[in-house]
Amino acid sequence: MKIRQAVILSGIAFSTALMSSAAFAGGCGGAGHAHSAQEMAEKYFASMDANSDSVVSEAEFKASPMTKFVKNFDALGPNAEGLVEKEAFVKMFVDAHSDKGSNA
Repeated sequence: MKIRQAVILSGIAFSTALMSSAAFAGGCGGAGHAHSAQEMAEKYFASMDANSDSVVSEAEFKASPMTKFVKNFDALGPNAEGLVEKEAFVKMFVDAHSDKGSNA
């Protein structure tokens, strides 16, 4: 399951980067640079967290643009209550994009 989540999260980053590279450069003063995995995870989470309560329900996910990149809500690692917690999502994303995550 962890490998599957890592692959999905890597796909999110790659797909989004390809589709929005111009937006990132333009939104940051036009300079070409990369954002950290932490920044990207927080941006992706915010795009799903419609009510800004630091958890994402399946309904919020389904209404978000992230469904273009992730087809299965369960891949985001919802807790026992069926909610994706911001802290857990960010950690999973950062781990998947770190050197130790890519060697797992």
